[in-house]
Amino acid sequence: MSPSTDSRLLDVAVDHFGRLGLDGASTRAIARDADTLMSSITYHFGGKEGLYLAAADHIAQHMHGKIAPLLEHAIGLCGDEGDTAAARASLHAMIAGMVQIMLRDETAAISRFIVREQADPTEAFTRIYSGVMGQMLERLAALVARVSGGRLTDAEARIRAIALVGQVLVFRVARATVMTGMGWTHIGADDAALIGRTIAANLDAVLDQLQAGDPA
Repeated sequence: MSPSTDSRLLDVAVDHFGRLGLDGASTRAIARDADTLMSSITYHFGGKEGLYLAAADHIAQHMHGKIAPLLEHAIGLCGDEGDTAAARASLHAMIAGMVQIMLRDETAAISRFIVREQADPTEAFTRIYSGVMGQMLERLAALVARVSGGRLTDAEARIRAIALVGQVLVFRVARATVMTGMGWTHIGADDAALIGRTIAANLDAVLDQLQAGDPA
């Protein structure tokens, strides 16, 4: 199987598994839509379960390609010895980058797969999280703790980091609610800019509170 065929098969697998789940997806249908032989799935992945885990690895690789440069840029803005202003700039860069990624249509299939794993996690989620996703959360929590002047416990910093990520993810995982609530048929450039500004303002409100030492 060539690299291009392998990538196409895994893209199709991610879409089918995300829509139908491991039990509901059919390797025959995946092979058909990927324009490859069903026997190639057995040969290269050992069957549906192996293909499912390979799809998770494929997602982890895709996320690494998108998030790793963002993480590297954020670390460049605020390394281990950065001050509060640098930490805030780094947080803004990371969150703004995540907004851009989550609003892209290409993340829809990946998000469906991950949402299923959120509800009923398997080894697939472990493989996805252990990559750049976990690194991103670790970095966000460290920066939040730095802005707080070290007042937050590790658990408190992690909860705040997860909450910050949540306000971004809602625009992907709850897309139907967003579109219906806003009366949108698609998210245009102006809409994306409004989302970005709103999330940035929310982030500043949280960081201002942390910097002021407000425990709420």
